[in-house]
Formats: sequence, C-alpha cells, structure tokens
Amino acid sequence: MILREPANVLDPRMRAYWTVERVIATLVAAALTAVAAGLTAVAGDSTAHWVVAGVGSLVVVVVAVSAFVTPRLDYRYYRYEVTELGLYVARGWLWRRWQIVPHARVQTVDTTAGPLMRAFGLVAVAVTTASAAGGISIPGLGPDVADALVAELARRAGLEEGT
Repeated sequence: MILREPANVLDPRMRAYWTVERVIATLVAAALTAVAAGLTAVAGDSTAHWVVAGVGSLVVVVVAVSAFVTPRLDYRYYRYEVTELGLYVARGWLWRRWQIVPHARVQTVDTTAGPLMRAFGLVAVAVTTASAAGGISIPGLGPDVADALVAELARRAGLEEGT
C-alpha cells in the first residue's frame, strides 16, 4: 500500500545546505585524490600514479555532479506531516520510504543543529521512540516551524504530562 504524500515540505534553504555539504565532500575527495596521486608519483610508480589519478578524478567528478543534482531531488521527495495517527514522513527519491511514528511511541522530541545548519538558520527535529529501530529526524526546518512541530508532537504524545 502506498500512502499519500505528506503535506509539509522542508525549508527551501535546505537545498543550499545540502549543496554546500556535498561541495565540501567534493573538495575533500579532490584533496585526497591529489595527495594519493602525489604520493604514488613520489614513489616512482607511474602506473599506480595514473590509476590513482584517473580513478580519483572520476570519483571527484561524480561527487561534484551529485552535489548539484541530489539536493534538489532530496528536497523534492522529503515530506512530513503530523496526523491523527502520528508523525508521518516520506523521503527518498531512488528508494522511497514512508514511515509513521505513532504518538504513543514518542519518548522525546528535540531540536538539533550543527554549525553548518546553524549558518543556514536551520534546525532538525529529532524524535526518539520506544522502538529498537530508533526514531526519526526531520532536517531543515526554520526555528519557528521546528518549535511549533516540537510543541505539537509533545502535546499529542502527552510528554508534558511526564508519560
């Protein structure tokens, strides 16, 4: 059974955040390729040098292209909604995943933000559940939207009552 798409989208700044995150990964891959190619050149093994440089360059190109393609797809296919059943999240463009976290299973609802996410003015809402599989996180919300979501989830789960 395929469920309908949830109503809410992430903050549009999340596309830029994911792009910058992937550009940083591209730069790291390029630096590692340069170091590895340099080390094989210094070692005097020209065959290894060209293999490392060629494969590394190919990886850098693939990561660079994905840095500008996948954020748009990730953003387009990430949706969430608070329903009567629970927190409903649908995500993934290649492998779709629909998940409902029942309100009764919610143990904690937190907001988190690393330095890069804070630089974009975004936060993530992390929902911890009683399941062994863990909880779920909704990245890329504006602080006001995240606060309202946390309050709504806590209210529906009865967390203010200490249950």
